[in-house]
Amino acid sequence: MTSTVGRETARKTPTKARLVHVDRRTKIVCTLGPAVASKDAILGLVRDGMDVARLNFSHGDYPDHEQNYRWVREATDETGHAVGILADLQGPKIRLGRFEGDGKTYWETGETVRITVDDVEGTHDRVSTTYKQLAQDAKPGDRLLVDDGKVGLVCTEVDGNDVVCHVTEGGPVSNNKGVSLPGMDISVPALSEKDKADLRFALRLGVDIIALSFVRSPADVELVHEIMDEVGRRVPVVAKLEKPEAVDALESIILAFDAVMVARGDLGVEIPLEQVPAVQKRVIQIARENAKPVIVATQMLDSMIENSRPTRAEASDVANAVLDGADAVMLSGETSVGVDPHNVVRTMGRIVRSAEAMGTVPPLNHIPRTKRGVVSYSANDIADRLNARAIVTFTTSGDTARRVARLHPELPLLVFTPVQQVRSQLAMTWGAETFLCEDVHGTDDMIKVVDRQLLAMEQYNEGDTMVVVAGTPPGVSGTTNTIHVHQLGEDTRL
Repeated sequence: MTSTVGRETARKTPTKARLVHVDRRTKIVCTLGPAVASKDAILGLVRDGMDVARLNFSHGDYPDHEQNYRWVREATDETGHAVGILADLQGPKIRLGRFEGDGKTYWETGETVRITVDDVEGTHDRVSTTYKQLAQDAKPGDRLLVDDGKVGLVCTEVDGNDVVCHVTEGGPVSNNKGVSLPGMDISVPALSEKDKADLRFALRLGVDIIALSFVRSPADVELVHEIMDEVGRRVPVVAKLEKPEAVDALESIILAFDAVMVARGDLGVEIPLEQVPAVQKRVIQIARENAKPVIVATQMLDSMIENSRPTRAEASDVANAVLDGADAVMLSGETSVGVDPHNVVRTMGRIVRSAEAMGTVPPLNHIPRTKRGVVSYSANDIADRLNARAIVTFTTSGDTARRVARLHPELPLLVFTPVQQVRSQLAMTWGAETFLCEDVHGTDDMIKVVDRQLLAMEQYNEGDTMVVVAGTPPGVSGTTNTIHVHQLGEDTRL
């Protein structure tokens, strides 16, 4: 899905293409924040392995997000590495308000605290919430889980606008921490007024991808599309799977959205914790069957927010997501507020590469029934049988590349597109190594581009076999219908 209005001006690709991190196929998403709030820090993240930069609209203000956006674009220009920019909307997440002083406190087990719908500056004993119906919906015995369940509360009474709670599991709390209400019947819109404003801002800024939090229905994407059409830009929308309703409607949500994220923090407090690994595997399998990128997120290397090394369990968690077949793995607080974001990204890269070397991603047990699906399967099979050096795709929407990528081919997947935004969007697609090229008008033009770009890289040689997958006529989305076997440099008449 590409923008039709306000498309960002394409930046020129260097004559000699520079591929970064091509020894790793699974992409890395990094959340930006105070720990990397400088041009040099963000440039360092790109060099360390960042493929997608996440702007978290639950925190920060518009000037912060705009500055980070521009630093990412500058880093892309300097390194030649396509980095996608994802705007993650807060969604109808219930949050605590802000605390006085340094914005944090510690609730001890056994204490009594109050969550109020009044707009107040929080103290240790009483803090506001963004959910203004809490006092109406809560009843004694209801559980409230703060910060992905790290702090547990139980409602003991409702006193006017205050929900009085007993702290069952103590821990640190701070400004804007999320609150989950498992089992409580609540009704909130898919997009808050803040989300609508944030979405308009992000689209006008030029972000490549939007993530919608707390998706409960396939229809939620329609609300996002309405605002996109109002602004005049359509970009891919990622469904963040965090609610039991989303798990129940999994297949229809995956079909309706452009990509999905397994947001395990909130999901793990909304459904039984022991079910999360199975849900993760199921999401990845269904997303791959439908050629939709899937991101696995939350607490992947959480201990590295404060430490220089991850736990063994965290390393296994990242590796497991890779072996499940995820397109990307995401870092949150590890890069936004961690003590050493660059070390975190490098560490995740090492874990990913080690896992990929095992080569045990589950096969895609899916029989293609569409023309585009059959062509992508066939191209991968032909490339294997001919011992080709790479699979090459031409795309204006990214669809061809995603259909090949879901197969996790052993060969490099080289993607050519004339659309800068599509190049950036493919930064969250497994294995896609992207090149910006001029518009092509037929197979001959495609071969010229392949020869010129790949021979200039000095990584490929004349005579190397390439399997080229594309649609004819070129430039029309969804027309993948052509496989061309080509030896680099063979068509000298071109």
